[in-house]
Amino acid sequence: MKRRNVFVVVMLLLLLASVALAGRGDRWMGSFGHLGEKPGELDGPYDVAVGPDGNLYITDANNHRVQKWNPEGKPLLIIGKEGKEPGEFEKPTGIAVAPDGSVYVSDYFLDRIQKFTSDGTFLLQWGKSGKGNGEFDSPSGIAVDSQGNVYVVDTYNHRIQKFTSDGKFLLLWGEKKKVNNIRSALNFLWDEDLEGKFYYPAKIAISPADEIYVADSYNNRVEVFSSDGRFLRKWGGMGLWGGRFRVASDIAFDREGNALVADFYNQRVQRFDPSGRYLDQFGSKGEKERELNGPTGLAVDAEGFIYVTDFHNARVQKFQPE
Repeated sequence: MKRRNVFVVVMLLLLLASVALAGRGDRWMGSFGHLGEKPGELDGPYDVAVGPDGNLYITDANNHRVQKWNPEGKPLLIIGKEGKEPGEFEKPTGIAVAPDGSVYVSDYFLDRIQKFTSDGTFLLQWGKSGKGNGEFDSPSGIAVDSQGNVYVVDTYNHRIQKFTSDGKFLLLWGEKKKVNNIRSALNFLWDEDLEGKFYYPAKIAISPADEIYVADSYNNRVEVFSSDGRFLRKWGGMGLWGGRFRVASDIAFDREGNALVADFYNQRVQRFDPSGRYLDQFGSKGEKERELNGPTGLAVDAEGFIYVTDFHNARVQKFQPE
């Protein structure tokens, strides 16, 4: 059999295997939000985070604000409005809530990080446009570790920056490198290499073991690092079957410590064990329940419920693992 035909057969077998493994059946618990500008309405929900009190914080990007909701989908609070002053936003993207309840928000257009109390009171900000330490070019993701350190995905600088809770720069790592598409799709035959490099990374998450997981979006993979930026492992690659991505857009962790990864153009959420072994998935393209149109954000609460920001459907969906 010719080599090209072997590749085709392998691809088909992997696709069939992923379909067979896809049926975990996370139970749909409802959705909240719809397109609009009023409280409780959304336009471009980009990210979601859960606070210590169980309430949700959602970056409502095209409405230039953050909304706070309870777990049942009742709107509680609006933080911010359009503008460039402290406490205002142009395009809020990533959001994270620290163990003490402090809320951190990255602004994609203003190249800064803002910090608020849980009731929306502005505390401080840092960052400006640039390539130096503490400077950003379109920060899109943010996370806080158990020590209160803040990690920011500096998307167009293709790197990660780490700060103290009050914005003091600590370190950075990463540089721009694009994985070849063919090597990415066939990396089960040969490794695509480029460890610790990024191509428009999107989001970041801290595992229960305090490892740093990065959604290396347009390299279609997840990379894992120590808290000092040392590369540990990676997985993924371009593709349609289970364990592959077409733009990895966010990461969160379930109560068992497994990684949930939003797969933007494949319109699904995939689950992996900490070593990167594919477990299962849920979601498909559409507007109905359990269907997605551009999943961009993930969060898991203390009860294990999974929240997915459904960007183009202007809503957040809630799932219960089974």
